Amino acid sequence: DPKLAAAVTAAVRKGAPRKHVMVKLSPNVTDIALMARSVEDAGADSVSCINTLLGMAVDLRTRRPSLANVVGLSGPAIKPVALRCVWQAAQAVKIPVVGMGGIVSAEDALEFILVGAAAVQVGTANFMRPDSAFALAAELPAACERLGARSPAELRGALRMD
Repeated sequence: DPKLAAAVTAAVRKGAPRKHVMVKLSPNVTDIALMARSVEDAGADSVSCINTLLGMAVDLRTRRPSLANVVGLSGPAIKPVALRCVWQAAQAVKIPVVGMGGIVSAEDALEFILVGAAAVQVGTANFMRPDSAFALAAELPAACERLGARSPAELRGALRMD
């Protein structure tokens, strides 16, 4: 609920007036752009998109859930939804948007930057390879060069819709 998200954000802002307040937005909402604007208006310094999607997988043989958190889906499978959410949020607000959701390579990170992310976070990939964020950062210059860009900043928000 945008009003409740704004109320929580305003309370955090009031309680920590000199701290950076980043609000993590859920993809499980009707309008993520509206959510992003509501927390921006309430004092958020940045937003991050996204957290776990609602989802479920089952093992037919054991008749048990296949996912450890039962109804949550994260990792590479959620990247298309995460990219859409980051793109919509970045268009809706003036504050930085941090993208996350399925980033396992430099190219993945650059896709988030292309749709408007000011920065990215690596989550699930760290469980597969604890140094994955460091490896990804090391790969960024070469990935940018392959795309004809000198830095990720040249790609930020440069998604073409034509």
